[in-house]
Amino acid sequence: HPSRPEAARRVARQMSSSPQWYADLLESTRKRGSSPAPEGPQRILVTGTTGWIAGGVAKALAEQGHSVTGIARRRTEIEGVTAMQADLQSMESLAQLGEGDHYDILLHLAGSLGACTVDQAMNINIRGTHNIVAAALKAGCKRIVVASSVAVIGTIAPSHPPPKLPLPVDAPFTGSDWAYAWSKFMVEQTVGFMALRPEYAHADFLVVRVGATVTDPPEIVHFDGIVDGKQVSWKVEPATAAPEPATAETPEIFKEDALMAVAYSDQVECFVHCAVRAPRKPGLRQIACVAPRPYAKDAVPDIIRSWYGKEAASKVDMTWYDDPKHAADPVYDLGPGKELGWEPKVDLLAAKL
Repeated sequence: HPSRPEAARRVARQMSSSPQWYADLLESTRKRGSSPAPEGPQRILVTGTTGWIAGGVAKALAEQGHSVTGIARRRTEIEGVTAMQADLQSMESLAQLGEGDHYDILLHLAGSLGACTVDQAMNINIRGTHNIVAAALKAGCKRIVVASSVAVIGTIAPSHPPPKLPLPVDAPFTGSDWAYAWSKFMVEQTVGFMALRPEYAHADFLVVRVGATVTDPPEIVHFDGIVDGKQVSWKVEPATAAPEPATAETPEIFKEDALMAVAYSDQVECFVHCAVRAPRKPGLRQIACVAPRPYAKDAVPDIIRSWYGKEAASKVDMTWYDDPKHAADPVYDLGPGKELGWEPKVDLLAAKL
């Protein structure tokens, strides 16, 4: 019989990927041939342009000569970007996109924040995603890029450790009570379901698990959005081993703002690349966007054991980090992004040392 650690690692491997139909869809798409991205200016929809990331992406695309329309509930003024006010929860509101060959690409970056309620998670993140993707396809979009989150796994110490590190880009939701994480998992499943539908067989769907985006060095700050009219932000220090693990009485959400951080410039470039430079391929592809190495002072396995405690951490397959050449690898697999021609450049930790 296998030892307990060996059995735990086997279960971790079985649990570390998405539902079978979703994994099969990713694999079947990977095997298909691709074509170069179209040359010349593209007609691009970008949602959430009142936000830090989406606003930067829209501005960068406009500066490159593309025709960009920014969609948000509040009118936003970005140089070179056409503003459109719309409510993603209302198909009537989105009818203004029209039908026919009006747009080429959708970048759906809008969504509710990490502290959202279950209702917000369902109505804004899940239903809003379905609505804007359906409207964009009706309006002619052939490429759909949707922002998910590295938080989708919903890991909370000590009860919901990740099954495996580095995480596959389609690692599933672990079953915690974090509404935001659950909704982002359902966003991915919704996009996958739409990619299966015969009427959308021509479309190129890309899901991007957005890292915990921070300002480029030297000052490393995370902007989480606007709450009650005020910008929520905090300075992010490198992840370190905790003196004591979290307990059931004092659970803690996985500290992705450090361990899964990515520089703002890399995040913006990732979305620009996915929109206009990545090869075209009908079906579903998925990548993760995190820094090239963890923003952490201690080794990843040591951090996980300190956060979750030895018993919970024993369920996490971290054998990848046993090899010295992988000791500084990020906690998400960057391979699928590299296959698209993109990889992060900013080493956040190097700026702090």
